[in-house]
Amino acid sequence: MASAYDFIWKIAVGGQGGVGKTTILYRFIHNEFISDAKLTVGVQFHTQALERQGRKISLVLWVLGGQERFRFIQPEYVKGAVACITCFDMSRYMTLEATREWIDMFRQNAPTAPIVLVGTKLDLIDQTEQENITNSANALVAETGCIAFIPTSSKLGVNVNETIYYLVDTLLYNAYYSSQDAAARQ
Repeated sequence: MASAYDFIWKIAVGGQGGVGKTTILYRFIHNEFISDAKLTVGVQFHTQALERQGRKISLVLWVLGGQERFRFIQPEYVKGAVACITCFDMSRYMTLEATREWIDMFRQNAPTAPIVLVGTKLDLIDQTEQENITNSANALVAETGCIAFIPTSSKLGVNVNETIYYLVDTLLYNAYYSSQDAAARQ
C-alpha cells in the first residue's frame, strides 16, 4: 500500500534542559504557548503532517531530554534523522556554548543531516543582548557548519513556524537535487 505522504522525515531536537525544546514544538504543532512544560524524561516524539511546495510531508520530531543523565541513550534516537535542531536559551548565554556538544553528537550519529541552531526565549532579552548573542550564534554557525541561526520566541510565536519551514524547504531542496543527480547518472 502506498504512503499518503511524499516524505516521512525524522528530525532530532536537542539542547540543554529548560531551553524550550518542547515549548517550541508545542507552539508549532498546536499554535499555543505552554508556560509550564514538563521535563522531557529521556526522549519524546511528536508527529505533524504538513504540505509544503505541493508535497505531503509527515514530520516525526524527536525531542531529546537535555539533562546529562539522558546522554547515554540519545545517540540511538538521533540515528536516522534527516535533519537536526539544536536549541539554546537566549537569556542564558552558557546554553549557547553547550550546543557544541549537541552539534558534535548530531554529526556523529546523523552525519549528513543539516543542523539549524535555534535561539529560544527571544522575548526575555533586550535589543543589545540580542545583537551580542546573534553575533556569537552566527560565529558558531560558521565554525560548526550549521545551516542557519534563527532566534525564536514560543511565547510570542516569533519565527517558530518559519524555523520548521526553513528546515523542511532545505530538505525538499536537497531531495530534489539528489533525485536530479540520480537521474543524471542513469
